[in-house]
Amino acid sequence: MLQLPENIAPNGATPALVDRGGVVRGASALRINRLGSHYRIAMTLPPLDDEAGARIVVSRLIRAKREGLRVRYPLLSVDQSACGTSVVVDGAGQVGGVLRVRGLPAGAVVREGYWLSVESSSGQHYLHNHGGDVVADGSGRAALLVGDTMLRRAFADGVKVHLVAPMIEGLIDGNEQSWGLSVDHNTAIEFTIEEAA
Repeated sequence: MLQLPENIAPNGATPALVDRGGVVRGASALRINRLGSHYRIAMTLPPLDDEAGARIVVSRLIRAKREGLRVRYPLLSVDQSACGTSVVVDGAGQVGGVLRVRGLPAGAVVREGYWLSVESSSGQHYLHNHGGDVVADGSGRAALLVGDTMLRRAFADGVKVHLVAPMIEGLIDGNEQSWGLSVDHNTAIEFTIEEAA
């Protein structure tokens, strides 16, 4: 799984939920929920005027078509750092729309709309949007609301939950990867990542 260089960050992003459910229409509409919903995000990078940096980014995006790419989800001005960096899954084999965790600071609030990623024991990240305000108990435990996509796999006890710097990981979408070159030596790059699971 490839990552962009540390000094490269998007200056624009368009996230989307890829909904695997649907609506059956007839006499009345019936919503059918299916497992497998996930996220994709279209990102634009600021014009890259550093020839070496642009060359590396283009090279990694070309290879990411086959190997995949992991990037930080852009939180913009939302500060989720009060949740701490020691959050882990609390108990193996969980399923459904609630994820029990431990390692939060006592009394920390995980707000509705916060983004998080769960890193599996194999290192793959699964992005989620938190569904409501939850307060950690005195021992740092909480039940996070991940009904946006439901849990897409049963995680091992103790795997990391990233709230401060959530990641989206997946494949570069589309049949081609292109970039713009201009006479002022700026390289314009746009790409879309879609979660593979």
